[in-house]
Amino acid sequence: MNVHPAVFAGSDERAIDQQLAHWVHVRTGSALLAAAVRAASRAEGHGHACASLDDPGADPGFDVDALDALRRHAWVGDGSTFAPFVLDARQRFYLWRNWQHEASLATAILQRCADRRLPISTNMLVADLDALFAGMPAGPTTWQRAAVAAVPGARLFVLTGGPGTGKTTTVVRMLLMLLRHAEACGLPAQPSIALAAPTGKAAQRLAQAIARGKAELQGVADFSALLQHIPHADARTLHRLLGYQPRDNGFGHDARHPLAADIVVVDEASMVDLAMMRQLLDALRPETVLILLGDPGQLASVDAGSVLADIVAGAPGNLMPPALASRLAPLLPQAPATGEDNPPLAGQVITLFHSWRAGSGLQHGIDALRDAPDPAWLDRLLGERADGELRWRDCADPRQLQRCVDQWIADHAAVLQPLFKPGAEAAQALSQLRQGQILCALRDGPFGAQGINALFTRRLAARFELDPRQAWYHGRPVIVTRNDYARGLFNGDVGIALQGAQGLRVWFEVSDRDGNSGLRSYSPRALPAHETAWAITIHRSQGSEYHDVAVVLPPDADNRLLCRELVYTGVSRARQRAELWCSEASLRAALHRPIRRQGGLRERLREGLR
Repeated sequence: MNVHPAVFAGSDERAIDQQLAHWVHVRTGSALLAAAVRAASRAEGHGHACASLDDPGADPGFDVDALDALRRHAWVGDGSTFAPFVLDARQRFYLWRNWQHEASLATAILQRCADRRLPISTNMLVADLDALFAGMPAGPTTWQRAAVAAVPGARLFVLTGGPGTGKTTTVVRMLLMLLRHAEACGLPAQPSIALAAPTGKAAQRLAQAIARGKAELQGVADFSALLQHIPHADARTLHRLLGYQPRDNGFGHDARHPLAADIVVVDEASMVDLAMMRQLLDALRPETVLILLGDPGQLASVDAGSVLADIVAGAPGNLMPPALASRLAPLLPQAPATGEDNPPLAGQVITLFHSWRAGSGLQHGIDALRDAPDPAWLDRLLGERADGELRWRDCADPRQLQRCVDQWIADHAAVLQPLFKPGAEAAQALSQLRQGQILCALRDGPFGAQGINALFTRRLAARFELDPRQAWYHGRPVIVTRNDYARGLFNGDVGIALQGAQGLRVWFEVSDRDGNSGLRSYSPRALPAHETAWAITIHRSQGSEYHDVAVVLPPDADNRLLCRELVYTGVSRARQRAELWCSEASLRAALHRPIRRQGGLRERLREGLR
C-alpha cells in the first residue's frame, strides 16, 4: 500500500488527528503507520475505541500486505507488552491507552461475574419478594422481582430498561435486599452505599428518585428500618466520587487507594465512557457490589466507548445460568431463559420491559424507535404524519422551521403566557417549563439550539409583546452549562428569570437533604456559564422528562450526528406527546444509522476469561 501525505487531511478530522499522524510520520518515516495512527485518532474523536483497518469503507484502505507490514513495525504490538500502538487479530488498530482501558475493564468485569454466588435460599427470597412487592401485580413486575432476587451474591449487576420501566424504584428494593442479607452476601453488617452519575444534574435526579422510592416503601414489614441506611442526599458525580483533582488531572481513588463504599450505584451508565468506567472499576475493592442503571438504547458516551451497550449485549434476553434460573423459577410468573452455553455475563444483566406510564399513546412510537424500526411503521408515520401521540412535521428549510415554532407557541400558549405575567410564582413557572421542551440534535446553526432559541425569542416577542433586544427578561428560561459546586448548580439545571421585590432573580428547583424539593434564586450576574433554554440539545436532556417534546433534526441527511439513538433519546424524554421536526430524508437516514462503535469490549465479555 502506497500512502501519500495527503491522507493526513480530512473534512471530519480534528487538528490533533493530523498533528499526531504528522508526528509519527516524522519520527518513523512510515507513511503507512502514520495513516493507521490518523485513522485511530480520528475514530477516537468519533467515539470509537479503535479503527477497524479491514473495514471495506475505511479511508484509507489497508490491504493484507499493509496489515502485515504494520504488524512488523517496531511501534506496533499485539497488546501482550507495551507498544505505542496495538493491532489485534481482528485488524483493530488501537492507541495504547484505549487498548489498556478496554483490556483492563473487560478483565475487571469478568472477574466480578466469575465471583457470583447464591447466598439466600428460595424460601427466604419468596418471603422478601412478597413483602417488597406487596400489592403489585406479578406479571408486570416479573423482571423487577428477578432483579431484586438475583442481586444478592453478585459483585456486578446491571439493570436496564426504557423510560418509565421502574429502574430506580427497583434499585431501592435491590438495596433493601442487600442490606437485609448483607453478611450472607459477604458485606459488613451495615454496608455503606454510594450513589453517583456521570453529570451533576443526573446525580441530583438520582437523589430525588431514590428519595421518592424510599417514601413509597415506608411501612414495608421487616424493611422499614433499613430505609434509613440508603442515602439520597449525597449523590455525586463520578468525578467527585473518585476524587478527581483538576490541577493534577488525576483521581484520588484507584487500585492503590480504593473507595470505602461497600455498594456503589451508578445511574445513566450509558453516558459513561471507556476510560471513566475503567477508572471506576479500578477504584472498587473486590468485595464491593457495583450496580449500573441505564438505557442502552440512548446515546452513548461523548468520549470513546459504548460500555453499557456492550455489557448488556453480553447477556441478551435476560439469559440466566442454570443454577440461578432454577433458583428464580419458583419466584417468577414466567421461567427465565437458560442455555447450555451461557455467556459469562448471564445472570448479571436484567432488562425491564413493562412501562408504568399507563395510558401513554406515545409508548408504541418509543418502542418502535428503540430497535430497527419496521419499514412499514416508518412509512405509515411519514404518510399519516402521526402514530398515536408521536407526530412528524416536515421541516426541511428555515421557513418550515418558523412555521413549526409558531405552531408550537400556539399549541402551548396556555403554558407560555403565564410565564410573562407580573407576579408569576417560581414553583409554578418551573413546573410550566417542564410541560414542553424543544430538543435539538445540533447546538449551532439555524436548526441548532442557539438558532432556535433566537428564533423562538423573536416569535414570542411578536406574540406576547416582549423586547427581543433584552438579554434578560421576565420569563426567560436558562440552562446551566458548567458545574458550580459552591452554588449548588450543575450542568443541565434549568431555571427561570422572574421580576420580583428583589429585582430580577433566576430561580432553580433544588433538593434538601431529605430529598424534598425547594427553591433557590440567584442574581443573573452570579450564575455560572448558561444559555437560553427554550431549546436545548438532546445530549443535555438525557435523564430529564417533559410532558411534550419537539425533536429537531438537521435537514442534511448526510450529517454525521444523525443516528437512531439520537432520535430515540429525544422522543423518549416525553411523557405524553412528541413531535419530530425534520425532513423525511433526515429521519430515514437517522433511523437506519444505529451507533456501532468500534472496539473489542463486546467480544471480550462474550468470550470470557482465558
